[in-house]
Amino acid sequence: MNIQSTGSRLTLSDSDGFSHTFTAFWLREASANPEHRDLRTGHKLTDADKLPLDVAIATVQHSGNVLTLGFSDGHSATYSVKRLRQLAERPYTEELLGERRLWDAKLSPLPRYPLATLQSDPGTLRGLLDDIAELGFVLVEDIPAELNGMSSFIDLIGFMRITNNGAIEDIKAVAAEKVYDLSMTPRALEPHVDNPYRVPQPGYVLLHCLSNDAEGGESGLTDGYFVADKMRREYPDLFEALCTVPIVWRYADDQAILEHTSPFIDVRADGRIDHIRFHGRCDLVSPVDPDKLDVFFRARRKYAELIRADDIQLRFKLQPGEMFMVDNHRIIHSRRSFKLETGSRHMRQAYIDRDVVSSRQKTLHRNLATKPWKARESDAFEAKRT
Repeated sequence: MNIQSTGSRLTLSDSDGFSHTFTAFWLREASANPEHRDLRTGHKLTDADKLPLDVAIATVQHSGNVLTLGFSDGHSATYSVKRLRQLAERPYTEELLGERRLWDAKLSPLPRYPLATLQSDPGTLRGLLDDIAELGFVLVEDIPAELNGMSSFIDLIGFMRITNNGAIEDIKAVAAEKVYDLSMTPRALEPHVDNPYRVPQPGYVLLHCLSNDAEGGESGLTDGYFVADKMRREYPDLFEALCTVPIVWRYADDQAILEHTSPFIDVRADGRIDHIRFHGRCDLVSPVDPDKLDVFFRARRKYAELIRADDIQLRFKLQPGEMFMVDNHRIIHSRRSFKLETGSRHMRQAYIDRDVVSSRQKTLHRNLATKPWKARESDAFEAKRT
């Protein structure tokens, strides 16, 4: 690695063509010196707006992967050259570690994990979370087919997201006067993501099967990233419309009004597809420029066509004790109708927030002995209990 400093700038360049220039102020603020940054949390101890704007690099020492800089304000800090390159090449953090694999209905085998192995082997649990990063979903087997049986899996990850519908809720057909959601009927549920009207939208959906012997009721999963990628490659003008026309997502009942505005697809500044949405029962398209809407309605039609396509949508029927966990920013799920007169279909559903799953995967990669994320109790509370 070649390193050159002009005082106000420092340039790293390598034989493979990499080259990036850092400002002296950025390097000074990024210091990991314990005088400037807490070593446990990584938080700065000095506000950046207190640093001199004209700070300069006074001295440079380089040995292997270690770069030591002295600054004009008397501060000194060491840096990993490899880490500086990583920050320059990938300025965005990733929620989950690992590369994505886009898939369609030909995906085989499906990622399956028995609960007992997940409970006994943290390496297997890490593998499950790695599959979530790669594929956006997993199947878990041998969960007790009882009301709160899925808690035994959730406890391995962290904690649930509680909404106005509670923590773990029933997904089954009920009497008409008790229905507050179409999932509580035997009708088919068209492909959708859950709750795009919530802020934040639930990160992961868990659906646990207690019984499913009625005729019908198969689950469907579509890789939204696969669909979005296909739209971008084959229909770029339609893809642009899906990324730019605002949609108002809304749900209301006697106790809640939930609404949020966003496009069907979010793309990061670096071009990475970040978040897809689809929910044909609660989307209100904003009345933007008519010419733009003409393109958008064609785009939505193609988007929906791909999401529902038999060669793209994966189908299976959950059995008692099985559960799927899906990334609700990526995977679009559905179910076929079922006939109550032929049996029963009883599922239990819960949500987990994205930071809980992200943290669990990353801490397991750091140390397999890491325990799940739990709320800390204050000293005052502990004193009162004892």
